[in-house]
Amino acid sequence: MSGPDAVAVIVPNYNKAKTLRACLEAIYAQTHPPTEVIVVDDHSTDNSPDIARQFPCTLIHTPTNSGPATARNTGATTATAPLLFFVDSDTAPHPDAIANALHILHTTPDAGMVQGIYDPHPLYDDGPVEAYRVAFEHFWRHRSVGRRRAATLFAASLIPRAVFDEVGGFDEGLRTGEDAEFGTRMPERYRLVVTDRVRTRHDDVDRFLPFVREQFGFATATPMVMLRARGRRNAGTGMRVNAISPTGLVLSGLGLLTLPFVPLAPWLAALWLALLAASAATSHDFLRFTYRFRGARFAAYATGMHLLLYALAVVGTGVGVLRVAHALARGAAR
Repeated sequence: MSGPDAVAVIVPNYNKAKTLRACLEAIYAQTHPPTEVIVVDDHSTDNSPDIARQFPCTLIHTPTNSGPATARNTGATTATAPLLFFVDSDTAPHPDAIANALHILHTTPDAGMVQGIYDPHPLYDDGPVEAYRVAFEHFWRHRSVGRRRAATLFAASLIPRAVFDEVGGFDEGLRTGEDAEFGTRMPERYRLVVTDRVRTRHDDVDRFLPFVREQFGFATATPMVMLRARGRRNAGTGMRVNAISPTGLVLSGLGLLTLPFVPLAPWLAALWLALLAASAATSHDFLRFTYRFRGARFAAYATGMHLLLYALAVVGTGVGVLRVAHALARGAAR
């Protein structure tokens, strides 16, 4: 297809042999066929490039592993279509994802980007850690539907090339949070449209320690992203503003401060438990969702994982603030 509705699908990939075939099959099964599909392999060490070669896509190799920002920018530079649809290689968009995104782009005044959400069901169900992650990502991103300001997500998003070029692409100095930082540079005259009519199934992290590392990494990156967004009129767009309750973070932080003193003053155990309960209560809507979605046992598990998520957010943000302070002291932050 050519003309103003021609879409280039850009797929950054790094070691996603498990999911890349399902991703590309979903892309080629779209009811609105893409004009070109560009897979940018970010120096993978698995056989995912061999999988990409089995499809009629353009395969580009980066000389070194440079991160998703560089891979996405490389794909956008290579594409010739006027519309760019970004898809992560560990996702599989629903068959009508591109068609629905195009319709919303054309029928929404001032729309500069149409962003989908994760399906509540994972691409591959690999256990409770993944079930929790996917359920949470679906829940809080679904709450962003209809809001003008929301966290940017490039797992399934349509953006005109002209808008992408105006924003300036992704910050290649960031390996985490690059999509959020991109959103902070969206000019205010463009509307970011978050819709549940564009969905993708995600194969998320499915083991406990990788989950901890991932969430800690997100938290440590947030202060630097916020620093780079300082002074921008649209800084509220892009950030994960609806993901975690600020009150829950404060209560979790107080609980972490209290915990070391419990052996010295056992009565503080009651206070610590009360802080945990209050922190969990700030996410009651999500926990009710998990109960309706998978039952009481999963809701109990999700409660424990959510409390851990709050703790990782508190500690990680603290580390991120220290990194920002160090960068400012050296004059390295911009």
